[in-house]
Amino acid sequence: MSSDPSSHPHSPELPEALSEAARQALDAYLARIQGQDFSGASLLSGDDIVRWSLDLRSLPIPRRLDGLVLDDPRTSNHHLLLTAPPLAGAVLYLSHDGDSRVVFADVEGFVEAARRAADDDREIEDFHPSTSPSADDQAGVGVLIRSLLASADDEDAAVAFIPSLDLRDPELLRELASHENFFVAEALAVEIAKRPAAALREIASMCAAHAHPQAANAGQRAVAAVERSTRNGHL
Repeated sequence: MSSDPSSHPHSPELPEALSEAARQALDAYLARIQGQDFSGASLLSGDDIVRWSLDLRSLPIPRRLDGLVLDDPRTSNHHLLLTAPPLAGAVLYLSHDGDSRVVFADVEGFVEAARRAADDDREIEDFHPSTSPSADDQAGVGVLIRSLLASADDEDAAVAFIPSLDLRDPELLRELASHENFFVAEALAVEIAKRPAAALREIASMCAAHAHPQAANAGQRAVAAVERSTRNGHL
């Protein structure tokens, strides 16, 4: 079992592999939860956060966003406190089945969800919002997505950041809708279906025209959502 993280008011001696930003974020997080009872919420101690964070640095998301692993629910899924731009301070759910996304805009949201999970004997992911918070730095997220897509090794990781877009950059959206990696177009279509608007009709139609049926099917659902939204007067 994970040791009680609230018993570690300060971060342990950190190896040089962790950045100064990560050091400071870890100290602030441990101070934030000090003295609170999160038993049953699978939160890691300071020492285990360091160990897990370094172990997962081979993965593109923890590496690129300087992520700190906050929990270990024994499911191969983890919540990461991101400490590098453009999403520094946000908490991302790193899922082994491809549903990774930012779920909390800040650590306060994560701590509240962990408290509710501990009180109700449930999992933290039970308290994820249905949609991700839009990132404050939209331009930065766009640069991050394009950078990940430009790398054959990191391409699939770009999908995790599409839910953080506010869907207002037509040029970027067209790139994503027509990308040869069907997971990218599918993820965009899923977001449009969650947040339909008339202005997204063209992009949804591009997703529906994707060569891969999985992306095209998601695109068709996005088109339908946009049409329903338009009929209901939501522009």
